[in-house]
Order: sequence, then C-alpha cells, then structure tokens
Amino acid sequence: MTGHSGKIITFYSYKGGTGRTMALSNMAWVLATNGYDVLLIDWDLEAPGLHRYLRHFLVDWELSTTPGLIEYVWEAARVSMTPTKSSDPRPIKYPQLEDYVVGLDWQFPKGGSISFLPAGRQDANYAQRVNTFDWDRFYERLGGGRLLQAERDTLKSNYHFILIDSRTGVSDTSSICTVQMPDQLVVMFTLNRQSIRGASAVAKSVCAQRGSSLPIYPVPTRVEDAETDKARLALAYARGRFVGLLQHLQAEGGKPNLDAQSEYWTSVRTTYRVFYAFEEVPAAFKDVPGERGTVLDATEQLARWLTGRTTRLLTDNLLMTDEPLTPASFEKRRDEVVQAYAFRLDEDDRPMTWSPSPPRIRVRWLARFLRRELRPHRRQYAIILTLAILLLTTWAVIGWKYAYRQSSPQGSTPPATVVPQSTLSPSQPKGTKQ
Repeated sequence: MTGHSGKIITFYSYKGGTGRTMALSNMAWVLATNGYDVLLIDWDLEAPGLHRYLRHFLVDWELSTTPGLIEYVWEAARVSMTPTKSSDPRPIKYPQLEDYVVGLDWQFPKGGSISFLPAGRQDANYAQRVNTFDWDRFYERLGGGRLLQAERDTLKSNYHFILIDSRTGVSDTSSICTVQMPDQLVVMFTLNRQSIRGASAVAKSVCAQRGSSLPIYPVPTRVEDAETDKARLALAYARGRFVGLLQHLQAEGGKPNLDAQSEYWTSVRTTYRVFYAFEEVPAAFKDVPGERGTVLDATEQLARWLTGRTTRLLTDNLLMTDEPLTPASFEKRRDEVVQAYAFRLDEDDRPMTWSPSPPRIRVRWLARFLRRELRPHRRQYAIILTLAILLLTTWAVIGWKYAYRQSSPQGSTPPATVVPQSTLSPSQPKGTKQ
C-alpha cells in the first residue's frame, strides 16, 4: 500500500498481566481478515513475547537467527558514530526498520497480510544487547529521535495499521511508544486500584504532552463474571478516572459525559476466559465468530472504534482455500490451529505448516533480507564479487583451453592451409603452400 497514510496504534499497560500482547495479536487477525496490511512491532524489549502468539506462522518460530528492533538501533547507532570524510559527497545510509520485518505464513482471501518486527534475535547475548543500549545517548547525541520519526513516516506509507506492543510501566522505551510514535493509544488495565490509577495517570501525562491529537482508548481486561458487584463498582471507578480523556468517543462531543461514553465502555470490556491463561492461541481460531461476550467479540468491538467502521470477523474470510469450505471443514481447520498451540513434551518439533504465503510476501521478505545482510558490508562484498568474477573468468579460459587440447589428436599438427589461387602473388607458383 505504498503511497497511503497508515495509522500507528500503541497497546500499553501500566502493569503486566492485562492481556495486552494477546489483545494486540487478536487485533491483527481481525484487521488482516478484513483486507488490511498490518505490521506488528514487539517493543517490549525487556520481556518479548509477541512471537509466541505468532510462532506457528513464522519460519524461524523461536527467533534464534532473526534480528529485530534491538539490532536495528545498534546498527543505527554504529552508523551514526562512524566518522565520514568531508570530501565524500555520498549521504549516510542508515538501516531501515523495514529490512528487519518478516512475514507470516498465512494467506488472507481479501488480500490482507500480517508482518512482524520482532524485538530481536533470541540468542545468549540478547539480554546484554538490550541492557547495554543507551537510549538517552541515542536520542540526544546520535539523532535517534529524528531517525525514528523518519521511520515512522515510512512505515505508515507501507501499511494500513502498525500495532506496537509497548513496554509496561514508565521508561524510555515506553515513552517512545506512547508519546512519539502512535496516532492512537490503547491503554489496557485490570480492575484494581494500582492498575486503574497507574494507567489513567500515564494516559493523562501523554494527553498533556500530545493534546487532543492523540485519541486514547482505555480497555478494561480480565473482567471476572463471578464477582459482578465488585466488577460494576471497579468499572464505575475506572470510568470516572478516564472521563476527561474520552470526548472523542461521544457522539456529539462537548464536555465530558459519563452517559455519552457508556456505549464504548460496554462494548470493549474483555471478560476473563480461563482457556487463554495457558496457551497463546489467537482468538480468531478459538472463539466462534459473531458470538457475543467472547474475547474475539471484544476485539472486534475495539476494532470498530479504532477504524471508525463495522469490523466483523466472518467465517468465509479467515481461511484461504481453493474450494469453498463447508462448516465441518472450516471447524476442522480451526481445530488444527488450536491444537498446534497445545502444550507438548516434544516442543522442539517444528510446528505445523500452513498454505504458502502469497508471492508478494515472499518477494518482500527476500528483498528485506538481502538489503539487511548486504548493507553493512557492501564494500567488502563488492570486492569479493569482483574477485569471484575474475576467478571464474580465469577458470573458464583455462577450462576452454584444456578442453580444446583434449579434443585434438595427440602429436598432430595443424593442417596446412592451401592458399586460394586468387590470393597468390604473381611470383608465387601454383599449388605452393603458405
């Protein structure tokens, strides 16, 4: 979708355990099945986990060799600190976030897609790379803020929606995700004081810095049906804490009004479901489309508010097949995906393989891989390529000469050439050999 202006949505929670990452991954499936190109960014560098919800749709499902966001900022810092010659007119070539993006192995009927920018390569040195990176220096001395702003604009031109999984609490990276990057901010919280008050305080701080240009969408999660009275009181308390930030959700605008915001609060509350406490299963495959009160239903309702349109996950636009699916075959395919996420003792086995990705996704991934791997060492690769061409040329010439000698009879001499009569000089007798 190059040339279009997409939208960046950050999913944030003040405390952990809100189901933020699950909600973000579910939102990706809802949007992609409705024809949108979606990019997921795992910015929770200290505790990355978004890839667990995508693991059965990734080639490198443990991210053991796949670089990501932390490798990008380290490379950007290296380029910024590399001295350049004043006589060199060439502009500095920084890495691009797009080069670290991988695609999901799933084909959507309406042309949508899900791409993924991981937190980083999950090897033995990942924690060291995260803990030793100096974000203050990156921003203040190396121009990191301008670089990320440029990358923000580039990503918005390539995708309809960019969903960022932010760090919890208050930190440098969470501020980047909540203040600088997003066009919309989803604030998720559970129904206890520390979560409600912390989330609302961060939302008010962000609003003070960005103003009304950044719409905020608070979402209560893990709402327990067993304690209806306590849940009702806690929801009323939360609505009071956020009431001054939600005028954009009121049909007629105006001053903050609890009654005018009630439709939003009723539709987006996410009920606690025990099943999702154990395995990272996308709700698009577990829950029944269209059924009210499910995790999928709450995600669809939130998508409706974020996109400004009705977004419904239908049975006929989740799976891409050559033949129409019957209800029985559709349920069978959904069960296969759900069972693939079940706990097993042989966790090292490769997850299931689905239908191949569309060609445009594979070509895009290959182009990103080549740019990412070749850019840091382009001069060395150019020298190696030149030497390889010279070596291959030399081998070809030697091989041709050897083949010619082998094809000629041993000890034979080249046949004498008889000069045509018309070419003989007047002093040269006929039949003489030249």
